[in-house]
Amino acid sequence: MAQEKKPLNLSAIKHLIPERASDAYKNLFGHVLIIAGNEAMGGAAQMAGMAVVNSGTGLTTIATDKVNLPAIHTVLPEAMIIDWTDKSAIENMIDKADVILIGPGFGMDNKGLWLYLKCLLKQSQRQLKIILDADALNLLAYDLKHKATVHEIVSPNIHHQIILTPHIGEWRRLTDGRIANGDQVSVQAWVDQQNVTLVLKGAPTEIYFPNQNIIWQNTLGNPGMAIGGMGDTLAGMIAGLVGQVTESHDAIKFAVFLHSYIGDKLYEDQYIVLPSRLSEEIPRAMKEIVKIK
Repeated sequence: MAQEKKPLNLSAIKHLIPERASDAYKNLFGHVLIIAGNEAMGGAAQMAGMAVVNSGTGLTTIATDKVNLPAIHTVLPEAMIIDWTDKSAIENMIDKADVILIGPGFGMDNKGLWLYLKCLLKQSQRQLKIILDADALNLLAYDLKHKATVHEIVSPNIHHQIILTPHIGEWRRLTDGRIANGDQVSVQAWVDQQNVTLVLKGAPTEIYFPNQNIIWQNTLGNPGMAIGGMGDTLAGMIAGLVGQVTESHDAIKFAVFLHSYIGDKLYEDQYIVLPSRLSEEIPRAMKEIVKIK
């Protein structure tokens, strides 16, 4: 069956984010748990956290290597933080969070924590929204050599909603090089078989939803965004918005568009688009889009 391609543009997404009610309070806008940042890559946890907070999530908790705690306290006072070796704290937060982002700066040598997290997710009795990014995708790719599906690995009983955000290299590892990113029919078949949402980053970034015949293609973006931390920021925006917007599909589309929309605005007079600068602009850009009739 031929697949329909739809562009992500302002007219397609401007209605996707609701205005907040006058009596809104933080518990209405989700609790995101970010598990990210080993001792060498604490910046990844910071950038993901900044994107989550600036996207408007109600509560944000960051579980990270203990060496990162003072820096994150300093730059992101809005977030709660915990040492990711504190297993009781991690378990408690997984019981409380609505959305879990795993992977930015996680490290490939962190297999023990990855195994523990998989066990907790399998045991969860609540359906969660889980975003797997960066090293979580590389660890997942290894697991897929031994298990047939993503859900067998992290949610065999309660089927969590799983969102994967690979760049091209991570995509090759996930599929063991069998499916080219340009082979859209085969990509959609993989998404259907895995029952996951795929945000396949590239030029253009494409969004695949399971059992749908529509590929959403991002129409924006620029070469100034080719810099470390940009993927961490996008993953954080997705996590922040799926905790707020009723339909996760809408939240993902909006996050992907908004990420590049802001990037293009900054690129008009800046040679490089810094991820931290992009995050700072999220609240302003969201307000701008909400006002568009």
